Amino acid sequence: MDKPKISERDWLYVLAMTPGLGRRTIRKIGETAGSFQNAVDHWLMIGEELGLSVELVQQIDRKTNAAAVMPLLAKREASPIRFLCILDEDYPSLLRQIPDPPLTLFYRGDRKLLAQVAIGVVGSRKPTPYGRASCAYLVKELAQAGLVIVSGLAYGIDGEAHQAALAAGGKTIAVMGCGLNHVYPPRHRALYEKIESFGLLLSEYPPDTPPVPGLFPERNRIISGLGLGVVVVEAAEKSGSLITADCALEQGREVFAVPGPIFSLMSEGPHNLLKQGAKLVTRTSDILEELPLVYAGATDTAIADRKNSSSTTLSAEESVIVEAITYEGVHVDELVQQLEPHQRKNVHQLLIQLEAKGVLAALPGGYFARR
Repeated sequence: MDKPKISERDWLYVLAMTPGLGRRTIRKIGETAGSFQNAVDHWLMIGEELGLSVELVQQIDRKTNAAAVMPLLAKREASPIRFLCILDEDYPSLLRQIPDPPLTLFYRGDRKLLAQVAIGVVGSRKPTPYGRASCAYLVKELAQAGLVIVSGLAYGIDGEAHQAALAAGGKTIAVMGCGLNHVYPPRHRALYEKIESFGLLLSEYPPDTPPVPGLFPERNRIISGLGLGVVVVEAAEKSGSLITADCALEQGREVFAVPGPIFSLMSEGPHNLLKQGAKLVTRTSDILEELPLVYAGATDTAIADRKNSSSTTLSAEESVIVEAITYEGVHVDELVQQLEPHQRKNVHQLLIQLEAKGVLAALPGGYFARR
């Protein structure tokens, strides 16, 4: 059957939706044939020249005839999942510059975020209360400075980064290691839906692609590639988060590391990065001063002004609570035990007030930490 005459971006979409074809093979097809239209017009010859299996050649031949292509394109247009590709003018310019840019991007949410200045934030899947508090503190101020926060929707620091950005009224992009028809991890469904409404969900994989372990390291190059740098908040010595840091270095991006307690296994990753020359981060200005001059005004002074604009005057009761809580985090039960009997009466109410004032951060599991 004759091949239909459609646009190059549509042919790229058709090939990307063909099972068994990865981006490297698709790239070779385009380079060998000169165009995707030419490739499908002379497919049997191109497939043989590339040494593809007979089964794959036959499958692509079936997928690229008019009877299969036109319904596939119609289904794409009716889907809530939208499509962007490297052939489009508004493909993210920073992503276009990385060594292995994704050929296709599927998304749900606010596509305009791809054109805004962004920074990646990654870390341990099992962070300590200190790690969660550090992430929430830094992300809040980065988001308030106007940066889009990019992470991977995973448990731990990824989820904390997305949540902190949204809570601060900022924007966030979740780069997924599966198709957008899958919510992974499943317990992040509410976060997935919130990001779709107020941020952007992004994947290079077709919508029905299941979460396969090998895809997650691949997506890390997109997390780093979309931003000007990557912040690593807690990671074990052989953490997947360090793959993102390696990608950032390969792409010429900045790498920032948050130091932690020397006795914590979760500090080994950031500390090793610091030994290798990563920028040490103890406050938001350590990150902002390395970014373009457009953010030169978002220094400690600007951040301090924002803090001072909110109510930070503490009552005597609140001050007692704050003094008993560390930056690493304290469980509410432990906090109660530290207080005198007459100070325990309104603990929960005081904790809520201090969180509202931005003095404390509420962490999962009943922990609170200073900001």
